[in-house]
Order: sequence, then C-alpha cells, then structure tokens
Amino acid sequence: MGDKRKLFDNNVRRLEGGLTTLAKAQEDTEALSKELAIQNAEIAKKSVIVADLIKDITEKSEVAAVQQKSAAEKKDFLDKQSVVIAKEEAEAAIALEEAIPALEAAKIALQNVNKAALDEVKALANPSATIVDVCAVCFFLYPKTTGNPEWPAIKAQVLSDMRLLDGLKSYDVEKTKHNNAL
Repeated sequence: MGDKRKLFDNNVRRLEGGLTTLAKAQEDTEALSKELAIQNAEIAKKSVIVADLIKDITEKSEVAAVQQKSAAEKKDFLDKQSVVIAKEEAEAAIALEEAIPALEAAKIALQNVNKAALDEVKALANPSATIVDVCAVCFFLYPKTTGNPEWPAIKAQVLSDMRLLDGLKSYDVEKTKHNNAL
C-alpha cells in the first residue's frame, strides 16, 4: 500500500505539474494573442501609411516627369540662349576693345579737373544736358547717393562731397558692376 501511495502521490504531482504547465501555457497564449492583436492593429495602421506613401510616390513621380519635361525644354531654350550670349559676348568684347582708348583718354582728362572746376559746375543753376548727364553718371556710380539723379540731388550728394575729386581720380573702373554701368 505504501508503494501505491507513493505512485499515486507521484502521479498527482506529475498531473499537477502538467496542469500548472497547461495553465501557464494558456496564460502565455492569451498574452501572445493580445500582443498579436496589438501588432495586427499596428500592421493595419502601417499598411494605410504604406498605401499613402505609395500614392504619394506615384503622384510625385508624375510631377517629377512633368518637371523633367519642363527641364528638358528649359535646357533646350538655354542652349539656344547660350549661342546668343556667345555672339553678344563677342560683340561686347569688340565694344570693350573700342572703349579702352576712350577710358584712357578720360583718365588723362580727369587729371586736368581741379576743385575750382567742380565748384564752377556746382554753381550752375541750369547746366547743359551734357553736364547733367555726366554728373548723373557720377551720381549712379557714387556709393553715397540715393534718390533720383536730378540736378539738385546731384549738387547736394555728389558735388558737395569734399573728397569727390580724390574719389574720381582713384575710382577703380574694373570694380564697376554691369548694372551700375547701364
């Protein structure tokens, strides 16, 4: 009887261990089912996001195709313009070559200008159009001027500067911007 009792006790412990294992497996299965449900929800959200991304990429690809076509058209236009620019550049180089002697002559003539001559020009109430035009060029190239190049502004902003003559004589023509020269 003692042996049977031990056998039954062992069987009971073994069955209780099996039941405990089954209960633990059931708890684990429920926990994994909950995790799986959460992951399925996340996958569903991510599927929507991926679908949106695919739609967005498709739309952007269409836009990129249109932009690529536009870029090709612009490139063609720019290629044609570069031919025109090259021609105009050659013409400008010829014009520059022709202007250099005039520039040199102007530099030499500027050496003959003195303060008295500037004072005489400033004293004119109604100067000739040529004087106004020459002074207007100085107005545009002079760094301290603002407003319109009309005679009163030219007199006040350009001809009244005590360092005008020195500025004219030391003016670096090479640094003149194209827009200023126009």
